[in-house]
Amino acid sequence: METLPLSPDCPEGLPLGSHPLFATGDLDEARERVARVYCDHRLEVVGRDPLAARHNRLDGQDLSINVLTYGAKAQIAPGPLERFYLFQFPLRGHASIGTRAGGYEIGGGSGGVLNPDDDVSMIWSEHCVQLMLQIDRAALMQAAHAEFGLPQGAALRFDGARGLAGGEGRSFLGLLEFVISETRRGAEPLARGSALGRQLERTLLVGLLQSQLGPQEESARGAYAPRVMRLAEGFMRENLGAPLMIEDIARAAGTSVRTLQAAFRACHGCGPMTVLRDMRLDRAWEELSNPAPETRVTEVATGLGFFHLGRFSEHYRKRFGCAPVATLRAALRS
Repeated sequence: METLPLSPDCPEGLPLGSHPLFATGDLDEARERVARVYCDHRLEVVGRDPLAARHNRLDGQDLSINVLTYGAKAQIAPGPLERFYLFQFPLRGHASIGTRAGGYEIGGGSGGVLNPDDDVSMIWSEHCVQLMLQIDRAALMQAAHAEFGLPQGAALRFDGARGLAGGEGRSFLGLLEFVISETRRGAEPLARGSALGRQLERTLLVGLLQSQLGPQEESARGAYAPRVMRLAEGFMRENLGAPLMIEDIARAAGTSVRTLQAAFRACHGCGPMTVLRDMRLDRAWEELSNPAPETRVTEVATGLGFFHLGRFSEHYRKRFGCAPVATLRAALRS
């Protein structure tokens, strides 16, 4: 299965042909050139085919996209990667991945992520061609915290092969294919200092996390929700008159917008901004029900962030069964 087509317009027949890093049949040179961008490792040819190593690489700021083949069946033993996570997806052939925790196979539409602290050893099949995403450890951790609500200090770990033929996996591969296709027409989609490049990198990190996080991480995020709710609702109550955005609430709760929205839907059946609106309506009712002689509906509404008075009145009537001015008049008469 070749989920990403091999580029027909580059001489090596590999994607990212416009960004070659090296091509060699010498084992020591291949080991040394790969070590420059990854880490020291042991490399051995274990099959009968001659080594024909080729490596194309597109660098960004926090990640790089790589296409690598050794031609021959090869054993690679890098040990712990330490500084980075490494997503691997065979475009051709397959690979066996071994760690102290166990082993798994990738290929035929499945890929996996190597954790920085895993003691890794791999065997790549003959003519295996791997599409790889090398990601700075801190950058992926930060994305997992910001976008998925991974608690600070919690470990981010991946646990084996995952199919990428459908759903979020297919979308993630589609984004990688887009970036690679842009290089074929001469673009530099991950150019350092480029706003588009930074956005593409962030989207790639989110796509990887969506396609690779397993049930354990999902469960951890669910257990995290009650604390998120307490922090978010407390912040909202203390800032009813402030011009809050959903990002402000997520930041105050120490989580991501996505996790915040999921927690509120699970608890209230609606998003956090709807809950904030109802909190503001409740505060408006309290102020109009206990007015000072100078209290006016307009000042109460605008002080709570309702600048469209017609919409404020509509929401107020739906919630309390009367217009805000009726609440104020009744309170002033009593």
